Amino acid sequence: MTYHIANGKVVSPEGCELNVAHHCNLGCASCSHLSPVFRRSFIDPDTAARDLHLLARSFAAKFVKVLGGEPLLHPRLVPILHQVRASGLAPHITVCTNGILLPRMREDFYAAVDEIEISVYPDRELDDEKMARVRAYADEHGVLLNISHYSHFRYSYAEHGTDDAALVRRIFATCQIAHVWRCHTLYEGHFFKCPQSVFLPQVLDGAKPLWTDGLRVTDEPDFPERLLAYLQDTEPLAACRNCMGSVGRRMPHQQRTRRDFRDLQKHSTEELTDHRFLTLLEERPDADDGCAVESADAWQE
Repeated sequence: MTYHIANGKVVSPEGCELNVAHHCNLGCASCSHLSPVFRRSFIDPDTAARDLHLLARSFAAKFVKVLGGEPLLHPRLVPILHQVRASGLAPHITVCTNGILLPRMREDFYAAVDEIEISVYPDRELDDEKMARVRAYADEHGVLLNISHYSHFRYSYAEHGTDDAALVRRIFATCQIAHVWRCHTLYEGHFFKCPQSVFLPQVLDGAKPLWTDGLRVTDEPDFPERLLAYLQDTEPLAACRNCMGSVGRRMPHQQRTRRDFRDLQKHSTEELTDHRFLTLLEERPDADDGCAVESADAWQE
């Protein structure tokens, strides 16, 4: 299904993402949101409310994903979730988390969400007692738990990037983040095709200005048409020169410190590209990236 305009709004077959915390309580290697290098930073609830309500005038999504960084770190997360609901941007609210802080969340949090996506990493999973408590709260409030176990990551970006325009086009064209999962991101009054185009310019030296790859959200009558044209544009983004899209080389999960997170990425795009997977995605855009396993028991295998 592709994008279209109905009742004056661009209708998306997928969702929209709202990052409420830039930092995280983990330091996962090659985090696609670059959370390990961001200092403590939270979105202002009033800013979130303004942006959500403004975008909802011109955009309709199946769901809103609230994430980070680690969203459960936000001290005013529940009021933000209420603003997501009140905006009418989407009928379904999903919170994406590593799950570590879930046992601390109160009932008002579970009452405000429809789904919780938990990404579990080796040696970072909740024990059985805490997980049972989470399941009980979710069951009580009718919240769907979607648990994925990750044994690997793919490099998300290359510090040195590339000047090979043809390679950049291939990476953009096969990017599952932008074109399959459609992780479109609402950030400080702007709409972005992907989170990498938000976070890479804030970290990389010599990157284009932050707003280069985004579209400012307005209430002008022609905004839905401009938004549709933006989403259908096949030209790579400025951030694609450094972004690996979906085709970074695969590596085992590991935790990194703020100090050494970027050292891991100090390569060119050519060095970090999984050329076999790139070719596969050109044939099968929704091919599995090989990072998740069925359960924690499968990690060792």
